[in-house]
This record gives sequence, structure tokens and C-alpha cells, in this order.
Amino acid sequence: MRYFVRTIEKHKESDGTYGPELACTALPDAKAEAKRLVLSADPLLRLQADACLRNGQITRTKYRCWVNERGEFHESAFL
Repeated sequence: MRYFVRTIEKHKESDGTYGPELACTALPDAKAEAKRLVLSADPLLRLQADACLRNGQITRTKYRCWVNERGEFHESAFL
């Protein structure tokens, strides 16, 4: 299994393309990096970060975080 973080801009002008993946050693590390990326980004970017795992050809999102249009931080864990 491999853990990684990917980001995407979530606003009307975005084409929905994921940014480059950042490799992480474990899921807690990936979640911490996702939070760091979102909280340190320019609020106008409306950045969303996903902590994912890849096992062979299967990729699963395990955690997602973002800041909404009102500037509130949100996070969601996936089983």
C-alpha cells in the first residue's frame, strides 16, 4: 500500500484537475499534510486536499479537507 496527498482547486473557474501527488509514509502523515496544505493555501484558491491510499491499481480517498467560501475549515473521513 502507498499513501499520498493530492490537491484540487474547488471553484467555478477550476477545470477539476488534481495537482501532483505527494507521497507519505502512513495515513496519519498524509492527513496532517493535507491539513497543512489547505490551511496554508491562499483562501481564494479554495483548495481541497485528499489523503488517499493506493493498493495496486485501486485508489481510495480516506480523508478530505477544505475551506469553504465563508473561510470555515471542514474535514471528512472515509471508511
